[in-house]
Amino acid sequence: MTPDEQFARELRAHVDDVAPRIDVRTDGVVPAARRRRARRALVSGVASVAVVAVAAAWWVEANPWFAAEVSPAGPDVPVVVRETPERPEPSTEPGAELGGWPDDPYWLVTSETAEAGDPDSVATRQTWYGHTDPGLWVTDGDLERPDAFGQAIWGVLLIDGEWVQIHWDELYSLPTDAAALDELLRGSVEDDRGVGTPDDKIFEMAKDLLAASPAPPEVRDALWAVMSGLPGTSVEVEKEDSLGRTGERLEHEATEGGTVRLAYDTDEHRLLEVEELGIDGQALWRSTYLEEGPADDTPVEPTLEMAGCARWENC
Repeated sequence: MTPDEQFARELRAHVDDVAPRIDVRTDGVVPAARRRRARRALVSGVASVAVVAVAAAWWVEANPWFAAEVSPAGPDVPVVVRETPERPEPSTEPGAELGGWPDDPYWLVTSETAEAGDPDSVATRQTWYGHTDPGLWVTDGDLERPDAFGQAIWGVLLIDGEWVQIHWDELYSLPTDAAALDELLRGSVEDDRGVGTPDDKIFEMAKDLLAASPAPPEVRDALWAVMSGLPGTSVEVEKEDSLGRTGERLEHEATEGGTVRLAYDTDEHRLLEVEELGIDGQALWRSTYLEEGPADDTPVEPTLEMAGCARWENC
């Protein structure tokens, strides 16, 4: 187990012990929201900023639902689970076959992560995101040391006056029109949640919904259009990612410094790569998405022991 893996496991186990109980209306959602707040407070008090940054990058890539920018602010804001939304009729447009994932049990993503200038940091990770069941991730094919986590969540949005966790099914209910999707994300921005300007926060929410998610092609394209149209964002076509794959390249310069660079394949409707650049324009780390698609099962069954949690609701 690498130091980062050990740090993540110990941090998660500690947060499960110290997180305060908050009574809101839905038992299945509250622990996850509570843990995100507790983890954010705990991490802010850790003395070694460098270690925390490495671990944060690790977890955001492997578990996008842990991003602090998508956690509802304040202990009194209830987060609810809505009934499974109605899904649109299957599209007959080109590329529609890529979106036939509404009922698959798992979403399998193979990715490569690396820190700039450190060849030893390169790792290949396979992550099985559960539709309704717990998920699993394996690093460099090591099935002897897998890790597990709870049901996948790609964000939290304010929908019809309620904070709703965006699970697999909710991805299929998101607007496919870029203007409508921008309005939904903009309505989910809060002053005391996330960092930067409202446009910066919208960018992060859209990125979280797009990265490693089984969202249908129309929603993916709408998310890309939303990010492409934000102030501080530039887009170039026919650009290559680190593997030489061609697509559109987007760079978003945050108001508080630093730049996020994304590569997107507009033909296959999928995110290819995410890179974070420092204020000097040099790459800090990257996550390259190699393959993704539905899967019937995990190679080993996820267990609470793997996850280091007492209950799946807390993972």
